[in-house]
Amino acid sequence: MHGELRCMRRAAVFLLLLGVLVGVVAPAHAKPKRPVPLRFGVYPGNTFTFGKYVGATGTNSTPSDGDLALKRMVQLANGRPFDVHLYAQWDRDNVALLDPFVARLRAAGLRPNVALKYVPPAGHDGDIAGFAAWVAAAVKARPDVAVWQITNEANVGVSPDSDGAAKDPLGALIEGVIAASNVKTKQQAVGFNWLYHLDPVSDQTFWSTLATRGGEAFHRAVDYAGVDIYSGTYVNPLYSVDDEGDFRTALDYVRNQMMPLANLGPSVPIYIQETGYPTLGPLRTAQHQADALRDYIAATKGFNVGLLQWFQLADADSALGDGWGLLDRNYDPKPAFEVMRTAG
Repeated sequence: MHGELRCMRRAAVFLLLLGVLVGVVAPAHAKPKRPVPLRFGVYPGNTFTFGKYVGATGTNSTPSDGDLALKRMVQLANGRPFDVHLYAQWDRDNVALLDPFVARLRAAGLRPNVALKYVPPAGHDGDIAGFAAWVAAAVKARPDVAVWQITNEANVGVSPDSDGAAKDPLGALIEGVIAASNVKTKQQAVGFNWLYHLDPVSDQTFWSTLATRGGEAFHRAVDYAGVDIYSGTYVNPLYSVDDEGDFRTALDYVRNQMMPLANLGPSVPIYIQETGYPTLGPLRTAQHQADALRDYIAATKGFNVGLLQWFQLADADSALGDGWGLLDRNYDPKPAFEVMRTAG
């Protein structure tokens, strides 16, 4: 009898422990608790310059999706998981044009990271359901794309080509993320991006709206929070004397002030979808660019940053002589190329 009681008690304890374990298992949508390892990536473009803003757009005869560009990106990856950031937008419905390059990237062992921009076609400004349907169709048809970024800098509305210039960009972001998440594979990540930073009021409005309008459906759908940080270039200070400190300040602002407004906690990784440091003669040397990148990488420690992508791969042939690339206009490595190639 006593033996039977002991067995019954053991069984009861086992069932109790099992119940506790079941109760504490995280739901399927919960984000991983461990910080993700830092991955690197690059936008393969080669024509952007500051001159764009005064009509002096740069050129480069080397195809940004050609063999040399692909070779340099494989060298840059250096055997590690490595993202290549591409863009498509709704008004052109040009996502299918990326498919051959996406296939080549995958064959080379690289990870396509595709932004779907909310730039509405004629008659569809504010058509949030239409945008979400376009997003869902694009994502469902492309299981080989590793990362989807839904909208591009929806907080910026300075030109018709900016997502923030269209009607209800936050609605497009929220519904687009949910639509993408509903059709993605388990291996794909879905998120968004945000340009750091405009002003405290618009910053807070952006992030808090993600919570109030997105609710639990949006929270469940988000795999990462993307941010574009151009420290010492587009935001104060426009010329940095402490690259690591300024970049860390930006990440602290995103992680500890903005993301909580959207109910996105520390377990949700930050993806730096864009960052860069353009050279400009003796004022901004190629060596300073390399030092800045090294400092940006150091600044990510402690913020659960899962990705740092550079804008752009190669310099343009520019009248201003400004270079955003990790490579010069002839596709020869600059010092920053080696910093990224050997980082981590």
